[in-house]
Amino acid sequence: MHPDDLNKIHGLLGFFDITSDQILIVEEDDLVKITVDMDELEAGRLIGRFATTLDSLQLLISLMLNQGVIHRHILLDVAGYRARRLGTLATMVDRAKSEVEQTGTPAAFPPLSSTERRQIHLMFQDDAKFTSYSQGEGIDRRLYLAFRPAGDQ
Repeated sequence: MHPDDLNKIHGLLGFFDITSDQILIVEEDDLVKITVDMDELEAGRLIGRFATTLDSLQLLISLMLNQGVIHRHILLDVAGYRARRLGTLATMVDRAKSEVEQTGTPAAFPPLSSTERRQIHLMFQDDAKFTSYSQGEGIDRRLYLAFRPAGDQ
């Protein structure tokens, strides 16, 4: 990662009294994972209700690093929140799979952030049995899980 990009990340997170020692940055292909190690009680102000603050910070970092053009996906995690949330999403996915298998109709997920929808889409991009898709706009955008159409692989 370019030193200017590192300075931008450290500068922004520094406004929240986060030191360089608390920040771990790992690059994997087109994904940049930024992990902030801090106490869970203090992390609440960075995560926010329904992770809206965390998602906003992630978007801001993405815009700063990509200069308005998406070159790299950014994943910001504070105090392991995203990892814990991924466990919750996996439980939702299991329930949705069961629902699709029982009813044969697509299963709708509750409202999810764009990051969470993307994580689920990535889970099913190579799945032979199920596919995921999103419908709607803005806050009304929903993710659905359905059987993959025959021959669509």
